[in-house]
Amino acid sequence: MKIRYITFSLLLGLCSQVLSAESGVHERSIQGTTLQGTPVNTQGKVTYLKFWATWCRYCIEEMPHLERLYNDRDPSLEVLSINIGLNQSPQLVKRFLDKHDYQIATLFDHDGSITRNFNVIGTPTHILLDEHGNEIYRSALIDESLQRALSAYLPKEYSHD
Repeated sequence: MKIRYITFSLLLGLCSQVLSAESGVHERSIQGTTLQGTPVNTQGKVTYLKFWATWCRYCIEEMPHLERLYNDRDPSLEVLSINIGLNQSPQLVKRFLDKHDYQIATLFDHDGSITRNFNVIGTPTHILLDEHGNEIYRSALIDESLQRALSAYLPKEYSHD
């Protein structure tokens, strides 16, 4: 009976994910306070999210790119780094950011709720949301498609490494 219940719960969860993915409607916003102490509310803003961790090699390699994008973007683009919080602490992440002098707005996902809300299953994950919170782009790594999706919010001369 217990196995049947677990199997049913897993299937129900999978079906709800498939149905929500097919509908294309994912109105989501993020509200919170960054590790830098700044309040964040993405409601009504085009938002670029990067989910990452200090133990993720690709995530660390991409941080200089993310910092440049954060500094060079059009003000109409909200850029947030989301530390997934798994085996991390806010103090550890803050030390990492300070050590490298990163100013990127960073949220620490204490309980994994942001990660779950966006169905993130690995790091790095890049997500671009329109002003209604609908997901319009997702990728595991920085690629040309992501650059094209972000190009409207960056100076013409912007290029990535």
